[in-house]
Amino acid sequence: MRLMVSAAAVLLTAAPAFGAVDPPVGPAPHRTTSASSTEMPAVGTEVPSNMTGPNSVIEVPQGVITADLTGGIKQKAEINPHQPNPTRSLLLRTTGFHLEGTSPDREFLVTIALKGTDTLAESSLRMTSAHPPRFVEHDVILVTVTVERRDEPPLTLEAHAPLSLTCTGLTRFPPAANRFDLTQPVDLFAPGSTVPVGRIRALPTVRGAGPITP
Repeated sequence: MRLMVSAAAVLLTAAPAFGAVDPPVGPAPHRTTSASSTEMPAVGTEVPSNMTGPNSVIEVPQGVITADLTGGIKQKAEINPHQPNPTRSLLLRTTGFHLEGTSPDREFLVTIALKGTDTLAESSLRMTSAHPPRFVEHDVILVTVTVERRDEPPLTLEAHAPLSLTCTGLTRFPPAANRFDLTQPVDLFAPGSTVPVGRIRALPTVRGAGPITP
C-alpha cells in the first residue's frame, strides 16, 4: 500500500486576507488566500481550504467501506455570467480536490480525487445577506475513487455525474468549521463501463476546521 498523501496535498501557502475590491475591468491577477472573510472573494482569487469527511461510506465490489477521510479543496473565484454582480454571486472553479483515509481495520485505503480538470465551473457561492453576512455554497465536483487493499492491485472507479456538496449556513468564506452535505449518492463505474459497480453513499464533510498547511 502506498504512503498516505498529506492532508493538504491540494492546498497552497496561505496569503494575506483579502478585503473588498472593485470588480476588475480586465482579467484579474492570480491571487491565493486562505483567510476567512465576511465578504465575497475577489474575482481571480484561488482559495484553499482543509476538509475532513468523518464516517464516509463507499460501496465497491469488495464490499462497503467506512473511512474517516482528510484532505482539502482549492477553488478559483470567477464571474457568474448569469448573475454578473461579483459582490453577490460567483462561480467557483475547482482546481484541486483530494480526500483520503483508511478503514477502521486499516485494510483499505480510500482516495477521492478530482477527475481531470474542472472545465465547467458549476460550483457557486452566493451572498444571501450582507448584514449579517450569510452565504450559500454549492460544490459540483467530478471525481474518481481509488481503493487499495493489501496484496491486491489498486481499483480505480469514476463518477459519470458529479458529486454535489451543499452548505446553506455559511457566515464566512472560505468556510470555518462548516458542514457540507452530499445532496445524493453518486454511482461509480469502471473506466469505459456504463454499469455502476460502486457508489459514494455518504460524504459528510466539514470544511475549514483546521489550519492551512503548505
